[in-house]
Amino acid sequence: MEILSPHGAKILLEMSTAVTRNDWVGRVIDGKFPLLEWLGGDEQPGVFRTELNGPEMQSAVIRLMPADREDAEDRLRAWAAGARLSHPRLMRIFESGRVQAAGVALLYVVTEYAEESLAQVIPERPLSTGEAREMLPPILDALSYLHGQGFVHGHIKPSSILVVHDRLKLPVDRIRRTGTESPWEQVTIYDAPEVRSADISPAADIWSLGVTLVEALTQNPPLWVPAAQIDPPVPSEVAQPFGEIARACLRRDPAGRASMGEIRARLDPRRSSEEPASEAHSTAPAEALARLPQPGGETPSRRGLILIGAALLALFVLIAFLVIRVHKPEPSSSAVARSPAPPAVQAPAPAMTPAQPPPSAAAPSGSAGASRKGAVAQQVMPTVLDSANRTIQGKVELRVRLDVDANGAVTDARFDVQGSSRYYAAKALEAARRWKFNPAQVDGVAVPSIWTLRFDFRRSGLEVTAVEVSP
Repeated sequence: MEILSPHGAKILLEMSTAVTRNDWVGRVIDGKFPLLEWLGGDEQPGVFRTELNGPEMQSAVIRLMPADREDAEDRLRAWAAGARLSHPRLMRIFESGRVQAAGVALLYVVTEYAEESLAQVIPERPLSTGEAREMLPPILDALSYLHGQGFVHGHIKPSSILVVHDRLKLPVDRIRRTGTESPWEQVTIYDAPEVRSADISPAADIWSLGVTLVEALTQNPPLWVPAAQIDPPVPSEVAQPFGEIARACLRRDPAGRASMGEIRARLDPRRSSEEPASEAHSTAPAEALARLPQPGGETPSRRGLILIGAALLALFVLIAFLVIRVHKPEPSSSAVARSPAPPAVQAPAPAMTPAQPPPSAAAPSGSAGASRKGAVAQQVMPTVLDSANRTIQGKVELRVRLDVDANGAVTDARFDVQGSSRYYAAKALEAARRWKFNPAQVDGVAVPSIWTLRFDFRRSGLEVTAVEVSP
């Protein structure tokens, strides 16, 4: 028996009792994919975290489902097609197939591991207009690539907008060939009106994108009654240009919906509506370049001169900064640790040399009213996968506040600034708790102190700055 949630999602009330989720943790699928943690799923056995073999031991996700389902062959074909696609905004499919496990015939697919989805953010708060402006271009890039390859995504919704190492991606495990029969048995608000009566087309993804945009900005999908022959109303609180974009996506007539180029033009009128997807055949640097305005009247030679001039200016500023930094002493209350570009798994950096003077140079401990700053005695650098660092654009900055007792041990660690990446946040907090300090002294007596650690993760390496806040 099936019932529908308010959003129309299927809740399966009767499932096979042949296996239980807890029983499957610890098993190995196909001799190479260990089931390390159950992540959810409405089918048994469900979705698990696994690891890929290799020097980096990369986390991944494996989805298991019964092999006797009616759409088994369709699923296998979709996974095989998705594995052949290559785009920086699409989730990678590493492997898929059939397998026998614990006497059960299963289908499985192994994909990248996502730290977060938009569906986890929306219940807590709506996206800001700035966040929506950053979210749309990667989705448009991914969909443009898929449509150009002859596929329809078919499942654009908040739970399908995923974050992998601080990079927004779409899953491709349920893609369909354009023009094939619609696979949906139950239509939800995310599914275009025509999907039950016509073959699927890229216009269906446009509709889904409009619904998702409204929900991201208001925490609720648009209210719409399919029987009413009108377009779904877009709430007035949706700011422009997003209200205009959503209305253009949510037209009942597929032929009347906005194209990818029209959405781009509404999002940024300075860019041509005919501009191709910025990442279809590029790596991460193209994302930053695509955001630069393209003045219409400049010739290639003039643009080249501007770029050369900008590069020379940047080089001059960098040299000046380095000269100043070499001759500028560090503050006495802080210490900086730098880690070079990490290997596959980053090893702890050598012991840090604090910037403050050694204890012998401080005020005598017996002097009345004298105080002495603490110092870092042991610093522990986060162990971060090199594959994760390669996804960083600019830097990932986090600040951790530490409570340190009179013995120099960390008693509490919490975030001042957590940043946008759960992966790097967890790694930084885990490492920060293991730091040790030479305690601060007041009147010759060791006292508790408070420190902040600023972690700057960059593609080229990691820099940690330690600052004693008090006493």
